[in-house]
Amino acid sequence: MFDFLKKIFSNHQRLKSKSKLTDLAYDYLFNEPPADEWVSLDLELTGLNAKTHHILSVGAVKIKQTNKSFVIDTSDMLSIICHPPIMPDTNSIVIHGLRPIDVESGMNYDEMLDKLLPFIGSRPIVGFCTSMDMAFINTLAKSKLGTKLPNALIDVANLDQKLRQKINKNSDIPIDKRHLNELLIAHKIPILPAHDSMNDALMTAMLFCHLKSQLD
Repeated sequence: MFDFLKKIFSNHQRLKSKSKLTDLAYDYLFNEPPADEWVSLDLELTGLNAKTHHILSVGAVKIKQTNKSFVIDTSDMLSIICHPPIMPDTNSIVIHGLRPIDVESGMNYDEMLDKLLPFIGSRPIVGFCTSMDMAFINTLAKSKLGTKLPNALIDVANLDQKLRQKINKNSDIPIDKRHLNELLIAHKIPILPAHDSMNDALMTAMLFCHLKSQLD
């Protein structure tokens, strides 16, 4: 019953968002999501506030499930360096690893969305701290489309919590969310070089496939 009500609410929200769409060329974003397909998405940012900080890079990769087997489509990945309206502060380079010289020749945000939106389509978006990344994407999407994206969001930290609750169902100890590196180590996912949105999208995709297979 809960899943049924959740689907009705999701469809209502999708229709509500679609009614605000100002460019019908993007109405495919509001189609019914394809079954057993997802997109793992990661952003490198100048900070954590979507109103004052900016996107520096975008990494995305598609995931499919067929007969309970997962496939991460590394033949068709999206890796974009963006040109932000304000160059990154030198003090933040240690966080995202991108220097002003790295982003000077990057895509503007309109060009980035023209590549990212068709890549995502109506698929659910997988990530770590997904709602924060989508706050940045939706700030741009609302300016371009008149509305935010309707995609369902899946946070791997939440899936990890569900799995631990499933394993420790008789325990009364609260289960806290773990950081991405903790999740990767705990679930024995290969750790790729840091400060790279494509690497993070790949690691998150591998983590999602592992967690979902354990939960299904």
